[in-house]
Amino acid sequence: MFTANIVDTVVFRSLGKHPNPHLDRPEDAVEQAQTEIWVPELIYEELADHGPDGTTNPYLDHGIDDEWIRVVSLPDSERNSADGESDPATEAWQEANHFLDQHSKYPTTNNRRDAAIVALAVRLFEQNTRIRVITHTADELLARACAIIPPEFGYHEVASRYYHPPATAKEQFLTIASLTWEK
Repeated sequence: MFTANIVDTVVFRSLGKHPNPHLDRPEDAVEQAQTEIWVPELIYEELADHGPDGTTNPYLDHGIDDEWIRVVSLPDSERNSADGESDPATEAWQEANHFLDQHSKYPTTNNRRDAAIVALAVRLFEQNTRIRVITHTADELLARACAIIPPEFGYHEVASRYYHPPATAKEQFLTIASLTWEK
């Protein structure tokens, strides 16, 4: 069974931009754990630098180039709900956004981007019959949403890893133990 790891913005920010000694070990850990890191396109955009020469992402581009990070574009949840179209990933995105808005001290700030983590988890389950998903975040509410919402769609092989304080991600994330299902 394949294990996919979905990672939130704060985890990458805590590791720092490339080149960085905290990013020396991830490719080996990803390869040894036989996994990949998955990131919604909205998270990529949040971390990107937009300059006159185009868009670059000092947090993710090296992993994308080395093929251990995958960026996934999801259908726009707001446009699909207005069109009346719906699929489980879009419904999960909307539910996660609502959950985060209801419980957040700062409703609607980053919730749409954060909710894309939940939508990507459901999308991966929809597209793969033999998969487990581990989400990684330093946002407690998002960690709860990642653990609660996919099972509502029938997907129970999900684990949510919460890094608090976010600086702990420098030591705990991107290790074989954090990227594999066995705890």
